[in-house]
Amino acid sequence: MRAGCSTRTSRPARSRVSKKLARAEKNLQSRSTGADTADVPGKLHQGTLELFRDDPWLAFDLLGIERPTSGTPKPRQGEVECEDPEHPDKVVVRYPDLVLVYDVKGEPGIGIVIGVEAQGGYAYIKRWRLPYYQAVLADTYKLPTWMVVVSYNQRMSAAIREWMVGLPPRVDVLLLDVDTVPKLSLERAQQWPTAAALVAAVHGHHGDIEAAQIGVHACMRLPEKQRKSYIGTILAALSVPERDTLKRELNMEEKEEIWEIERNSGTYMLGREHGRQEGREHGRREAFVELVLALLEVRGVECDAASEARIRACEEHATLERWGRRAREVTHASALFEDA
Repeated sequence: MRAGCSTRTSRPARSRVSKKLARAEKNLQSRSTGADTADVPGKLHQGTLELFRDDPWLAFDLLGIERPTSGTPKPRQGEVECEDPEHPDKVVVRYPDLVLVYDVKGEPGIGIVIGVEAQGGYAYIKRWRLPYYQAVLADTYKLPTWMVVVSYNQRMSAAIREWMVGLPPRVDVLLLDVDTVPKLSLERAQQWPTAAALVAAVHGHHGDIEAAQIGVHACMRLPEKQRKSYIGTILAALSVPERDTLKRELNMEEKEEIWEIERNSGTYMLGREHGRQEGREHGRREAFVELVLALLEVRGVECDAASEARIRACEEHATLERWGRRAREVTHASALFEDA
């Protein structure tokens, strides 16, 4: 049983657990990371968005969907994002990672808006934000609005598919992941380098070295800026062992290009960064655990040893979030797990 978890908490004890709760909430906030925070996005995230800046119709063409309008959508991120007046150092979380717009002046309703999200991990908050992004963009531009999600995470992809057919608000997106993005022949990849890079990143991220190799081959003859950006994106999608395997399959010219990109972009550090990311995820889980326990303690709810062990053993962020919400109102710890 946790010390202090009784209904007879003294005033000094309440003060201590209140401070403990505040620390737990602050710790959780400091460990919460993702595309919606002010953290600088990594190369894979930024490189994926760059492909859509260069090729706005990439999702439609890859999925074989007819382009719904003519013209070329242009990036409008600077136009739609604004500062939070109460927090000038932060950007309001109101729009997706990338906003592309094609409109015709003097012809209301003619054009298209495309919002693009790049997801490297699972984020349940997108259940609500994706429909919100689409609605806000539609309201802002009064144009047909499409959402595109590039998912490198299979759990995230599975969740999106559930949200697309579940209870409203339904998520309505073009999903690009390892199951929907078709692989390309080398000849086709060379004709379509933006698709080649995305295919290589998506499939390479799931261990398909051949797809990554074709992507690198296809991008070698591009102008320097695009070549380094696209190949850098492919490398960022691979683990360190997979990058080593890829390099063994390349010719000397391609290897030298890879080495230069790694030196200049810091891609060689991605293995360490992956370890740091795993550490952050572990720390965030631990912060959720402590928050649930602190909420019970500050409310004087008794927490037996079995319940505490179950809470501490939980690995699912979504489950811990649910228990955290319930911990604010339950009268006994076992109620956290009802219908779980």
